[in-house]
Amino acid sequence: MEKILVDNAEAGMELDADVVDRQGRVLLKAGVILNEKHLRVFNTWGILEISIKSGVEIEEPKKNYPPELIEKANQLAKIHFQHNDINHPVIKSLFDYWQNHYMDNKAH
Repeated sequence: MEKILVDNAEAGMELDADVVDRQGRVLLKAGVILNEKHLRVFNTWGILEISIKSGVEIEEPKKNYPPELIEKANQLAKIHFQHNDINHPVIKSLFDYWQNHYMDNKAH
């Protein structure tokens, strides 16, 4: 089992676990082969991560940022998200996304 971001999922991948919404309702059962419609539905329902069968390798891009840039991004993200619960999974994903977006823009 491998958890990946929905943004990195592709049609043809097989789910390793049920995909459920915040209320625990099953949106898609384990074993389903994903298609484009499924990926759109995940975005509509706010699903950020899914579990896919291992053997399907997804390479998350590894980027080496200077330590100063990482620290700056972390400080700014904390300011932007100061009124949010960073321990909440959705907020944590947004926090991480914001940091990466900031570093990508500053690195180029």
